[in-house]
Amino acid sequence: METLVSGRITRDGSCLYLEHSPGHLSLILWADEDVQVATLDETDWLVNNYTSGLRIREGEIVRGGGGFYPRDADLMALTGDEVPADCAGPAVQLYNISKYDSAKPDRIPDPLPPQPPGPSTDDMLLSQAFDERWDGQRLPRRTIKGIADPREAMFTYVLQDYKGRERNMRSHFCLRGADEHLLASLSRQFGLLFPGDACSWNGPGVVVTATGEKAMFIDARIDCSGAREFCAGSGGATYGNLGAEHGAYRLRRKGDGWQIEKLGLGVIS
Repeated sequence: METLVSGRITRDGSCLYLEHSPGHLSLILWADEDVQVATLDETDWLVNNYTSGLRIREGEIVRGGGGFYPRDADLMALTGDEVPADCAGPAVQLYNISKYDSAKPDRIPDPLPPQPPGPSTDDMLLSQAFDERWDGQRLPRRTIKGIADPREAMFTYVLQDYKGRERNMRSHFCLRGADEHLLASLSRQFGLLFPGDACSWNGPGVVVTATGEKAMFIDARIDCSGAREFCAGSGGATYGNLGAEHGAYRLRRKGDGWQIEKLGLGVIS
């Protein structure tokens, strides 16, 4: 299907629809490889298109390739999978979409206004991790063995988490603030890794600058100051305009490595 299709993204139950004219909805069947709905809170959600790196909120108008299926088309045959009971046709195929505003000369909607600057996410998470009064959720502790440097242990913890998702996300990793010795040490365990300055933003997503391949920034910070029995840590990944997740940690020496505990404190966008 190579028709240009446009309309407003809307959701009904577990299904996403394209409102291509007032009151006329078509169930969206994505032809892009990896499209998921992410819930931001109880009432807000967005569509993550990991194939293109685009993120779309409900109500935004998009335009892309595709075409409309006949009203009596067999949805299970088209998708090759069970379709949720509350999803109904007619259906439309969509792929390679972009945001669209017919009122603008270039058809590109105005960007969202920039958010006012706030405190550093990492500084805030480190401060919270140091808070002795914290009595919230704690995840099971994980020991990173054979690593004396707490920052390398923190990077290792974060990379272990995201390496497990690499097959689906198909991303390279760019380690912000890692020197060549730390990068070389971690690369022996995780394969090819890039320094932070080897990656850059391309539209809504992070890419390896030299190749344009999809990537994500990986962060790890450590503060072992003070007389506490643990170090505070923060770490996570940034892969899109609205795609970032960083958490707060506590690190304790354990034999020849570090035992890392993730706290129920984090920032997600």
